[in-house]
Amino acid sequence: MLVNFDEADYSYDKLKSDASELSKQYDSILQCVTIGRSHDNRDIILLKLGLGKKYMICCSGVHGRETINPIVLMRIIEYYADLYVNHKETKQNLKHMLLNSSQHLGAEYEKMLLGACIYELLQTFTILFIPLLNPDGYMISLNGFDSINNPELKSKCLALKLPHQDWKANARGVDINRNFPSRLWKPKNPEDYAASENETQALISVFHHYRSKGFLDFHSRGKQIYYYRKEMINRYNERQLLIANRLIKHTNYELVPPDLEIDPGDSGGNTVHYFSEHFNKPALTIETVDEEASFPLDIANREPTFHELRMVILEFGSLII
Repeated sequence: MLVNFDEADYSYDKLKSDASELSKQYDSILQCVTIGRSHDNRDIILLKLGLGKKYMICCSGVHGRETINPIVLMRIIEYYADLYVNHKETKQNLKHMLLNSSQHLGAEYEKMLLGACIYELLQTFTILFIPLLNPDGYMISLNGFDSINNPELKSKCLALKLPHQDWKANARGVDINRNFPSRLWKPKNPEDYAASENETQALISVFHHYRSKGFLDFHSRGKQIYYYRKEMINRYNERQLLIANRLIKHTNYELVPPDLEIDPGDSGGNTVHYFSEHFNKPALTIETVDEEASFPLDIANREPTFHELRMVILEFGSLII
């Protein structure tokens, strides 16, 4: 696999390079485009996987310190693309083995079935992956404040006096996941205003341009799924709960109770709040990695998180079609 879980420091540049290489390797079904620029002038990339006329959106890397999900989404992109392009060959190989072998071929049969499911998924949907919405915050978390090129932005970040490993915000010190216009949004500071950030605007533009059937936002920590929306009607939340219950069968994660939708004293303005309220389509936040995991997140979390999530997007597609 091109996306290497053993690579200790999966930098923004490496993610961008992998995205470019994957789009060349699987050019029949994968396209890499830029949807915006961060405040420190890094590309925010979108990988469009599939040939379908319906869309779903998968995002990660909203918070800088949540460094596991970007590489996991990149591996899922590669995994799905590989299953798709090799599906017909896998099917023919299994047929040949069935005719010429008395061995038990359960694993090969399961791979063929999964390939068939992914093939149908990517014929039906184009999946819009934004693996790293907040590249500046991601690089701060990985390598410290010297990774910020703009001296004014660097000074602003340093003035907040936070350890770089715990950095959630972007290069302007704004938490993107509290920056989306929604009914619960409220400013934390007098100068705050919703959708002020380049990263927020980039994701909003994707939402409105593609009008997708559903949205998944991957965060860390807790191994939980947020489904409930206080500001939405019961019918919406009933559908959300149905979808969430199906997804936990693949992940063994827990459902977050409705009264914990937002932490006490916190504001709205989350990605999923905006999407739910503007499009009335399914939108869930999936929290990966154990709650007690410390930052920086151990790269040993990559492999198990991949196995927990690899069927989630396929399952989600079957539920929103």
